[in-house]
Amino acid sequence: MSIPLKMLLAGFCLISTGLLAQPIYRVVDENGNVTYTDQKPAEDAEPLDLPDINVISENDPEVEELIEPEPADGAVEPLQLTIAEPAEDAVIANSDGRIDIRLDSNLDIPPAAQMVVYLNDQPQPPIRSLELTLSDLSPGEYRLRAELQTPSGRVLAETESVSVRLIAAEPR
Repeated sequence: MSIPLKMLLAGFCLISTGLLAQPIYRVVDENGNVTYTDQKPAEDAEPLDLPDINVISENDPEVEELIEPEPADGAVEPLQLTIAEPAEDAVIANSDGRIDIRLDSNLDIPPAAQMVVYLNDQPQPPIRSLELTLSDLSPGEYRLRAELQTPSGRVLAETESVSVRLIAAEPR
């Protein structure tokens, strides 16, 4: 920033501070109407003695309680989302390449929220349920995780990743 621009900004700051501290005059007209003005109505007019706008001291103990409130005993814990099933390092045997996923949450899920499950970091279509079945998967290793999102995509909570292995079931 150039020096002349800094000087100009400093000048505006000084002028605006002076404007905030202008005197105020009370004027009563011949009909008894009261008005207030910052322009001196007569040479002998005296400015009003107004109280300070901020009358609360920052060192007041009551103010400190408001600024830094004590944590409430019934404080709401943060939303936690976990993959309840399948378990970490689970081996899933089935012939149709299906993985059943069940999510758990410590709080009620907001009605507009959606779950997005990621299979090997690839998002699956959003759902509005805590249960999902992925099907037609080939045998192999998979990494699962899930996010609770707003409709606009903001993440509200997410799970840890879970690794699973899908194997073909033995024919009966």
